[in-house]
Amino acid sequence: MQQTTPVSLLNPQPPGRVIDRVSTRAKERILAVLMEHRHRLAFKTLEVYNQALCTLALKGDLDNVIEMERIIPTEKVVLYAAIPAYKHYCRYWRLPEPQILVHRERRRPLPRLPREDTLQASLAVPKRQKWQAYFRLLYETGARASEPFALKVKDTQNTLDAEKIRLGTSKYGGFTTERELPISPLLAAQLRILVKDRGSEDWVFRQTRHPEKPLNYHQTEVLMRIIRNQLRATGYNVIGLRLHGYRHAFATRIYWATKDLALVSRSLGHRSLETTMIYVHLKPDQPKRYDVVNFNISDKEGISKQIAEGWELAVQTPEEIYFKRPRWVP
Repeated sequence: MQQTTPVSLLNPQPPGRVIDRVSTRAKERILAVLMEHRHRLAFKTLEVYNQALCTLALKGDLDNVIEMERIIPTEKVVLYAAIPAYKHYCRYWRLPEPQILVHRERRRPLPRLPREDTLQASLAVPKRQKWQAYFRLLYETGARASEPFALKVKDTQNTLDAEKIRLGTSKYGGFTTERELPISPLLAAQLRILVKDRGSEDWVFRQTRHPEKPLNYHQTEVLMRIIRNQLRATGYNVIGLRLHGYRHAFATRIYWATKDLALVSRSLGHRSLETTMIYVHLKPDQPKRYDVVNFNISDKEGISKQIAEGWELAVQTPEEIYFKRPRWVP
């Protein structure tokens, strides 16, 4: 039976555990952080974060960012979890951003780029409305697989009529920048059906048996395997067809349509162009199809001018807005 508490801090622990030796104040502050993310992160992830933060709390003061930056690299057992866990801690308690980098060589190899015809075919496999909307959202926006889980009805009330969606949630390796992306009329219509007659605090993508809970990564992985098996049986090449493959394909489409790496970075919610570059797959034979310009969000005159000249919204962030315009019509 699945536990209802987000972390084991609330349950009695055998003597000698790390958690038992952590001060009451540190336990309370760690628990507050994990409670904040209990709907966004998997239960196992929360437990790992709990263990990592408790281990760090025994080594020093969690509120002393400089001290933690010195301690974390020495904790090799929990290094992979200590960095994102401590970043969540700092953001929740409004501490300075820790200058700790995850080594690229420690990351798992990223998936291969799936074929476009396979991606298109995969969108037609799900039968339920919520799964059709979920996979189309991944395809059209390059969202991380977990980002739709955090969407609530109130997040869509002012965007669907304008055929836009606002993304930006916590993730295992840190956080993602909030951004607003245009979506197709078809996806907007699917999302309107999902949120119809629901309360503002309800999840957009919620579980059928437990509507008070959002979908989780395990459920989407199960359906992804079913989609792959069905497409493979009908003769499609399913190499690279993974949940994260939609994100790679989206980044590659945007880049080779605009050749603007900054636009791709903003669209994916990255903070660094170095991260964005590993998502762009090489397709040297594809021509440039769009010009891209960007303005500060406060530049009302420049934005109005681009709209008047027929430029199309590409992506919007809290600080900037990007427009694109076809260079030639295929």
